[in-house]
Amino acid sequence: MADPNTDSAERALERQAERAREVEHRVKNTLQLISSIVLLQGRRAADEAARQALKAVQQRVAAVSVAHRHVTWTDEAEQVEVAALVREIVGDLAGSAGREGVDIDLDLDAVTIPGRQGAPVALLVSEMVGNALRHAFPNCRQGRVKVAVRRTATGFDLTVSDDGVGMTPGAPPTGFGLTVVQLMAQQLRGRLDTSAAQPGLRLSVSVPMDTNASRA
Repeated sequence: MADPNTDSAERALERQAERAREVEHRVKNTLQLISSIVLLQGRRAADEAARQALKAVQQRVAAVSVAHRHVTWTDEAEQVEVAALVREIVGDLAGSAGREGVDIDLDLDAVTIPGRQGAPVALLVSEMVGNALRHAFPNCRQGRVKVAVRRTATGFDLTVSDDGVGMTPGAPPTGFGLTVVQLMAQQLRGRLDTSAAQPGLRLSVSVPMDTNASRA
């Protein structure tokens, strides 16, 4: 005979999981709505600098929305497959940039992270790839951007490199996008490395794996 206390506890857990999924769905829809509003406002802005700033905001909101869309549920927790997340964000950025002559290569190991890390990783990808597409190839310069996810003994490395114009020798890396990258790396307890790629620029974030996260 089934223990009524056990059945009650299982039903409570099921209801809790269902409520969490409903909240996740509402958050995802809200982010998509905000992204659409920012995009519309950007199209109506008269000033080019304002349009570009609003476009950057829209891309950040869209990246977080993609992260929520890629959350899956197991019996124990939420998780995100990094490779699928990266593919969608990079595809969106490439389509938005409309840069002919700039190719993007993906080299992605299978890595699964906890759901709560999805948004910071999504923002890392959006900023690192977005910065390369915006700044590495001025004046219709052609080139290549490489995005790699590598599993390591302690976690994974996310690396974005390009063969563009790079940084001015001796100048420290600056810009709001890089500030976002640094903040997201800190939130993930990761380490950011910025180096010249000869030619171009290489950004790499080493993220320690949560011991409670499963790997694909």
